[in-house]
Amino acid sequence: ESFELGYALSVLTHLPEAIQHEWMDELRRVIRPGGFLLLTTHGERYLERLDDEERRRFRAGRLVVRWGEVAGTNLCTAFHPPAWVRERLLPHGFEEVEFVAEGATGNPHQDLYVLRAA
Repeated sequence: ESFELGYALSVLTHLPEAIQHEWMDELRRVIRPGGFLLLTTHGERYLERLDDEERRRFRAGRLVVRWGEVAGTNLCTAFHPPAWVRERLLPHGFEEVEFVAEGATGNPHQDLYVLRAA
């Protein structure tokens, strides 16, 4: 609870689910109540990169992870439906302040979440 602001830009996008939960717990531990977290994810912009089965899972609100066995590398890629982020990541002690689809522009374009620590 030392920091007013934390960020995870293109971090969770390269981690399997279990490690994402560990990261969210750690981010909540270091951000003080009322502080903010900027978080980016691969959202709908990346649907064309998914195969039919992965698209079906994504559209059903499920996380899609490729190459989870090499977590933390660019080979490991996670695709986050916004509903999944809200249901699975926010309960780690955060509330959504703002969501902007493709709000993190550049290379790559990612969805941007502004979260507040509870």
